[in-house]
Amino acid sequence: MSSARAPSWLPPLSFTAAAVLAAIFTYFRLLPFIVTGQLIVLLIILRAFCYWPPFVRWLGRMPVPHRVVFGLLIAGVIYGHYTLDGRTRYPFIVWEIFGVPRHDDPVECRELIATTADGKQVRLLVEQLFPSIIQFNLPLDKNGDPLPTMEPLVHAMAKIYNQLHPDDPVRQVDLVVMGVQLHPSPDESRHEPSCELLKHYAISSDL
Repeated sequence: MSSARAPSWLPPLSFTAAAVLAAIFTYFRLLPFIVTGQLIVLLIILRAFCYWPPFVRWLGRMPVPHRVVFGLLIAGVIYGHYTLDGRTRYPFIVWEIFGVPRHDDPVECRELIATTADGKQVRLLVEQLFPSIIQFNLPLDKNGDPLPTMEPLVHAMAKIYNQLHPDDPVRQVDLVVMGVQLHPSPDESRHEPSCELLKHYAISSDL
């Protein structure tokens, strides 16, 4: 009795075509790799959903309204992959599974620096004051300037900080932009990051 040989596995034609197109688009810089790479991943997932027998049977037994909701959820996930602008299109958040190099020089970031009653300066972080939030982007516009919703956030953060540090409460909070020059000119040496004040928030003693 001869043992049956396992059939040779070849990738489906759609996978091969997608990989070739992704390589062409990326090589000629028609689309960034962050888009073409995720296209291949999504194609694999969708093909598995369409041809995986347990999933096909499960979807076939699902009521039509449930299918609509499920389809909308999948569409939302796919849409979130390709927004590339999570700040504007929240809650559809970009899932950048492929890194994107940044060429900004200097590299800038916005920080909230609080000054306490004793003159001590502390950095206020939403993730530390509100531990249930994993990651949070400050409400800034596309130019990095504060939006009107920033002021209630600052006062809420100061209130929580003052409850945790009643002996030395916050009296003012400054929104600053800090920049680090990665490639200074040969005649320039920058050991400290630059700091520019964007907005000042006065904190009431009643908090």
